[in-house]
Amino acid sequence: MIRLSGGRFFALPEEAAAALAVGAELSDEEIERLAGLDAYLRGRDKALRMLAIRGRSRREIDDALRALGVGDAVRRGIVSELEEKGLIDDARFAREFVSVKKDVRRMGPHRLRADLKKLGVGRTDLEDALASFGADEQERLARALAERATRSGTIDEKMVRRVASMLTRKGFDYGVVNRIAADLARRMERGPDDTEWAAPDDM
Repeated sequence: MIRLSGGRFFALPEEAAAALAVGAELSDEEIERLAGLDAYLRGRDKALRMLAIRGRSRREIDDALRALGVGDAVRRGIVSELEEKGLIDDARFAREFVSVKKDVRRMGPHRLRADLKKLGVGRTDLEDALASFGADEQERLARALAERATRSGTIDEKMVRRVASMLTRKGFDYGVVNRIAADLARRMERGPDDTEWAAPDDM
């Protein structure tokens, strides 16, 4: 790290810092070059630390670098470099996102699609990732969630509405939600006043 006379600091690699003599006067162009190098190193370090935790979309990294104050040109350079090295790959990120969220968080395709859009994943990568989430798997996951939600309670109208609302929030198809709600409604216990009518005995 070097410090200019005005109190400004730059984080530079050792070889770059060693090339600067103590007390040397720097031109505006040299200061600008050092500022760009400092921004690049800070931005790349931030991106690598984020990627070390989990996969990230291109937009996630770009947004984080923008929040760090990294300029447009440097930011584009960092993202492009990481893409070339295979560290940022939206297609791979989308596949991993869908796999984890549906298997661990039990999310449906509509919620996954909305979340991936927010993360900046393009339509082609998004739809390719969701292609493996078939209708049978969606129904199986949704029914497992419904069974777990009704395991410890009486199935009544309130329970049916609560399960349907939960499945809708998690992003399952309306057709799947409606079928499960209808099945639960058929299983509802009859109330004490909900007896079947019987014809009186013949007199």
